[in-house]
Amino acid sequence: MVARGVIGTAGHIDHGKTSLVHALTGIDTDRLPEEKTRGVTIELGFAHLALPSGRVVGVVDVPGHERYVRAMVAGAVGIDLVVLVVAADEGVMPQTREHLDICALLGVGRGVVALTKVDLVDPELRALAEADVRQALAGTFLEGARLVGCSVRTGEGIDSLKAEIERTLVEPARRRKWPPVPREPGAAMRLPLDRVFSMKGFGSVVTGTLWSGRVAVGDDVSVPGGERGKVRGLQVHGEAVPSVEAGARVALNVVLPRQSLERGMTLGHAGTLEQGRVVDAVLRVLPSTRCALRRRGRVLLHAGTTQVDAVVRLLEADTLAPGDTAFVEIETHEPLVLVPGDRFVLRGFELQKGHGTTLGGGVVIRVLGQRSRRGRRTEPALLVKTLDAHARGDLEERTRLEIARGGEQGIDREALRRRLPWSDAALSKALQALSTSLSIVRYATDRFIDAASLLALESRATTMVLAAGELPHESLRAHVTDEPRLLALVVSRLVERQVIRRDRELLMAPRAVVDDTSERLERHLVEAGLEPPRIVEMPALLGATAQLVDKAITTLVRAGRAVRMKELCYAQSTLDALSVRLVAYLEAHGTISPQAWKALTGVSRKFGIPLAEHFDAAGLTLRVGDDRKLRR
Repeated sequence: MVARGVIGTAGHIDHGKTSLVHALTGIDTDRLPEEKTRGVTIELGFAHLALPSGRVVGVVDVPGHERYVRAMVAGAVGIDLVVLVVAADEGVMPQTREHLDICALLGVGRGVVALTKVDLVDPELRALAEADVRQALAGTFLEGARLVGCSVRTGEGIDSLKAEIERTLVEPARRRKWPPVPREPGAAMRLPLDRVFSMKGFGSVVTGTLWSGRVAVGDDVSVPGGERGKVRGLQVHGEAVPSVEAGARVALNVVLPRQSLERGMTLGHAGTLEQGRVVDAVLRVLPSTRCALRRRGRVLLHAGTTQVDAVVRLLEADTLAPGDTAFVEIETHEPLVLVPGDRFVLRGFELQKGHGTTLGGGVVIRVLGQRSRRGRRTEPALLVKTLDAHARGDLEERTRLEIARGGEQGIDREALRRRLPWSDAALSKALQALSTSLSIVRYATDRFIDAASLLALESRATTMVLAAGELPHESLRAHVTDEPRLLALVVSRLVERQVIRRDRELLMAPRAVVDDTSERLERHLVEAGLEPPRIVEMPALLGATAQLVDKAITTLVRAGRAVRMKELCYAQSTLDALSVRLVAYLEAHGTISPQAWKALTGVSRKFGIPLAEHFDAAGLTLRVGDDRKLRR
């Protein structure tokens, strides 16, 4: 079994980081001719360290020069413990502080301080250097960390530093408000590449710290959008192994073109990773920054092993003051592979006094989020819930919120796996619990929709069917959802609850709804007598849609309880009563004039003419000139 664990160095240039790694491991991590000539580390260096117990851990040696902070951040990502290196003859320097800030922003929770070059100072100066270090560490995650005096020339403290590294590695990390993404072997494989090169006879070789998942010889791998290739060989600490799990530094010989790979990319199993340019995040600006971050600030974003140009949009204010924290939307110039919980660092273009160009950093909350409108109140509230669920490690709530983000379109299981940083077993457990509590609904085997979104679809479908009285099933696609499996779920749930009826492909309002509207309409018509409201006025009187009123009129007409006369509708009982009086009048007088008709009905021409024409059409009367007589 391959031991997992990665430690990294941090500290100012020329404070002895590379020499210390050589003293600890016996490996010279400066491999470039320029590094050896100038005595300055430019690129990341890698080694492995055998601890007193026999456990072997990876070591990442980072550059200390301000111009190579990009490489430093790439090396600090994913480490389990930092060895902060401070030279006793110089004390705390600007890059010491910036590297310490970066480690804190990246969520490194454990560390040891190596006070190097102690052989070059007297006891008094050494004590002053120790006090300087303690003061710089106050309030940071390294406050209270063990400080070990070292000398690579005399060997002093080297064994003590190894023992302290091992002791600190097994201790719990300092409690953090936003814990890092767990390294789950069962999660999707993610390997941010920190080195890419070719070897004669082997082809492309990539190295990095395996953030999550598991990789084995023979696996199909790719970077998002790139071609597929196989893992031909796998090494950990220079030893060939058949497979390795998250948490170890690995070197992979992959069957992929060298020109298609570069540092900053993320390698994963083919088709399992998702990348995007927009993320929602929580951002903390360092107290050491010179000025507030503006609403649309341009920055350099470091995430994983890459650096990209980005724009930060504040969601709730115009500026973000030094030391403050806020929700932001970040749009990157190039797409990145990120998941909720990933850490990032933001750097600016001006030096901050004693802290380099680092401005702040934070935690990714949602990937590929919709662009937020400034002042939209619900968005920050949702981000608060999401971040809080991440901080609590609440997998169920995080899963529910991600499904809710899918909205009325729903989301499939594979998309959830790409967006959530945990194993398939953990995801299955969360989905089962959410389904049991009815927070989500599964449909089409492996697609899910949250209860609120499903309710919105059902409400829209119900309104349409009730308004129309009856509607073809296909008519709902344009206004409810064009996803046939989801539409089938909506309709079946409504029919099961008897909210609507279904007759083959025809959807109808339930009889109870139509009957109730019909009864209320008939009462209105009877009470209105010979002066009913116009049909267009009835929906407001009944509190129903025009379509449902029309359906109710049709129902009454078909039942012989009402008569429709263009824009008017009469109760049949009202017309029956009027016909009795009309027949009696005509039998007594023979004919009826317009004046007599108005006197008999007591209504204006607006109602009188349609009524007279109705009796003509019904065969009761016959018009002779302006008068009418009985049709015998």
